[in-house]
Amino acid sequence: MKRPKASSLGIVTGISAVLLLLGTRGCSMAWNNWEVKKTGYRSRSFATGISGHTEYTLYSDGSQDVKIYHGLGHRAIDSELLQDLDGDGKVDRIRVNGSEIKMNSLRELLIREHDYDEHKERFDEADEEMQELAAQGFEE
Repeated sequence: MKRPKASSLGIVTGISAVLLLLGTRGCSMAWNNWEVKKTGYRSRSFATGISGHTEYTLYSDGSQDVKIYHGLGHRAIDSELLQDLDGDGKVDRIRVNGSEIKMNSLRELLIREHDYDEHKERFDEADEEMQELAAQGFEE
């Protein structure tokens, strides 16, 4: 029996890897690209990267939040929650959770009122991200 050449095997492996990545991205887009409008809030989600997604929610009182799932499945690795509780466009809380597979997954909780001076750059980046998402608006 003739064995395939190493270069042929590499090409097949490369093509398989690309198809797997494209399939993963396609599934992420199918599951995570949505928009909801209900009394009291509007929310939208969009796929990011190969398997991550971001959810933005605007409430009728002007408050808003952003949930960021970095990838590898919903809640399988770290996620972040950015909250603007008073609708002023500035993030009041940054909450980082580890995998929800394990109990007590809270890794970090920053509160602007207490932690801004020490974590100014993180809050400023979070403010910018929330403002960009808010500026994108919703489909009418």
